[in-house]
Amino acid sequence: MRARSQPDPLAKTRLTMAAEEQINILMVDDSPQNLLALEAILHGPDRNLVSAGSGDDALRYLLDNEVAVILMDVFMPELDGLETAEMIRGRDRSRNIPIIFLTADSTGGRHLSRGYSLGAVDYIVKPIEPDILRSKVAVFVELFKKTREIERQAKLLEEKNQELESANLERLKMLIDLGQELAAEHHPAHVLQNFCRSARHIMQAQEAAVGILNGDDDSLRYFFRCAAPENEVTSEGWLPVTRRALRRVVSKRLPLRLNESDTLLRPEGKTSDLVHCFLGAPLLSSSGMRGWVYLLNKFNAEDFNEADERLAATLATQVGVAYENAVLYSDAQRHATELQLEIAERRLAEEERRKLLVREQAARAEAEQANRTKDEFLATLSHELRTPLSAILGWSHLVRTGKLDEQQMSRAFETIERNARSQSQLIDDLLDVSRIITGKLQIEPRSLDLCTVIDASIEGVRPAFEAKNIELETKFESDSCFVAGDPNRVQQIFWNLLSNAIKFTPEGGKVWVTAEQVDSHVRISVVDTGIGISPEFLPYIFDRFRQADGSTTRIHGGLGLGLSIVKHLVQLHGGTVEVKSDGKNKGAMFIVTLPLAAEGAAETVESAAAMKIDGNGLPASFATLLEGLRVLVVDDEADSRELVTAIVTRCGGDVKCCESVAEALKTFRAWKPDLVVSDIGMPTEDGYALISKLRKSRSKSAKEVPAIALTAYATDDDRARSLAAGFQVHVAKPIEPEALVKIIAGAMGRKV
Repeated sequence: MRARSQPDPLAKTRLTMAAEEQINILMVDDSPQNLLALEAILHGPDRNLVSAGSGDDALRYLLDNEVAVILMDVFMPELDGLETAEMIRGRDRSRNIPIIFLTADSTGGRHLSRGYSLGAVDYIVKPIEPDILRSKVAVFVELFKKTREIERQAKLLEEKNQELESANLERLKMLIDLGQELAAEHHPAHVLQNFCRSARHIMQAQEAAVGILNGDDDSLRYFFRCAAPENEVTSEGWLPVTRRALRRVVSKRLPLRLNESDTLLRPEGKTSDLVHCFLGAPLLSSSGMRGWVYLLNKFNAEDFNEADERLAATLATQVGVAYENAVLYSDAQRHATELQLEIAERRLAEEERRKLLVREQAARAEAEQANRTKDEFLATLSHELRTPLSAILGWSHLVRTGKLDEQQMSRAFETIERNARSQSQLIDDLLDVSRIITGKLQIEPRSLDLCTVIDASIEGVRPAFEAKNIELETKFESDSCFVAGDPNRVQQIFWNLLSNAIKFTPEGGKVWVTAEQVDSHVRISVVDTGIGISPEFLPYIFDRFRQADGSTTRIHGGLGLGLSIVKHLVQLHGGTVEVKSDGKNKGAMFIVTLPLAAEGAAETVESAAAMKIDGNGLPASFATLLEGLRVLVVDDEADSRELVTAIVTRCGGDVKCCESVAEALKTFRAWKPDLVVSDIGMPTEDGYALISKLRKSRSKSAKEVPAIALTAYATDDDRARSLAAGFQVHVAKPIEPEALVKIIAGAMGRKV
């Protein structure tokens, strides 16, 4: 391959410059004569004619050089023109170079079609017409020049763009960071917040804001603004002066740039002190107007310029796309969550259906167990009520015969009284359990000496200790120990524990009662040498209606309520109770822990005498306690009327009895009693009707007469209702004679 040198003998540098400006034309022919002929025809000052004697030389030259056009002989040894053209077209660098084939075969239609298929732009048959060849080559030379000029202009434009990009590199970096930040955020509100902060910084504005409209193009779904110098994004309202400008942006759906001279920023013809220049752009989407972006007061410049306007439009487009993507992502997440929730619900439903049979079986077994427990309890209750009732009825029948001697009469009265007390205790326990279940069991705490209460409880059960020859030993750390509690309920706690110890301790056994102070609490232990508690039953010892032996062959009676009541009463006093036992026939220990009362509580301690178990009969001092007192007794039960009559008359009072409300009202008007003792539950009209009519009577004595409700309705609700109806005192049946006398005397203001 050889290149034709230029005739101008210039210096090397000049030759280099000329070579750089010349356009290369590649001539490929295996005949040197043909190459010389082509050089003579195509010679020109702006052309560099390059000769190649073979296809290989041509391919080698094209590896590093560009040419405007290739003149290619078709028939050459080894690698012919067509094969060379095919290889040229196979390279990316030379694929688009135009090729003109030269051939002496005017009948080679096959070569002609193949040449055009390989990208030939023309086919010239030898001998060549010089003018035709020059004109065709000139076209491609001019095309090459224009292409080179375009490339040069593109390069210059690229350099200018690079200069511009370099000048705005920081802004571009911020735009890229903003794009990445918005793309990474999937919550619509967070997208707008981040954009608002970054847009103010990119545009160098004092304030930036973005708003997303609802469907009415008026109210806002989202609004965020960011102002210098805090740079904090808030959802507070925008400045009023910007409202008109934003309406223009929304209506025109085009960017809007304003300065102080524009009327939109001059409310009432005055320049705003807060807004000097305004730049707004709409947020558009495929569905229409979505919102707007605005910026106020550019730093270090009087007004926003056109470049700022274009950038604001770009930012609006960017945040619009990011917001749409975030909304779509949030919707997709919500749908995915709903789908997962639905799947989870279906799985739960399937699991529930799978377990339904098991639950139904368990519920059926539980219901059957509850029915058995209920039946056992009712059977036990019937037994516990009928047993003392049998003794009462039996001895009562014998007493009525009048054939008992004095010793037998005494035994009969003692048995009747003991069994009546037993029935009363059963009823009290049932009422206490009812109050516990309904949450109505209340205490009236006061300062009391716990040692005195325990002594009183011991005295109440001492006959039972002596009857079974059980040794009782007490050990108190001090003579007095003060706690805050309800005296009657605290005494009930230890009476139940002691009665329990007596019941399950065999004859000749032993019971210990100890009390000691531990920090701010007092710990009382009741220990016995009785039958003990099995480990299996120990966790259920304080459950209601639970007994270690509930069979018909059991040795020990009871309803299984005492220890349950003990636990609840101890908890009401802020204490705890626990039980320990090493097993059957190894005794049991019940430990009650109560908080100590505050200092100085001893001044209000209840007297021991008030808490001792009442004895039989009435004190001699009661003989004249009710002397001169007229008492009207109203009860539909004759036995109750006669009992109250006997008690009151033994204390010197006068009594008249009535069995209905109508009779009582008539007797009241005629006799003018000093006190009314009435039952509540009566046929036709009850005790509430009686007290209501008395209190509504025109008679002053009827309105002011003291009234006592003596009834078997003994719940806290019954007590509250009777007091609200107009009774001064509510007394539950049965009642001790001495207690009834004290209540009557107290109601009349007489000292006991």
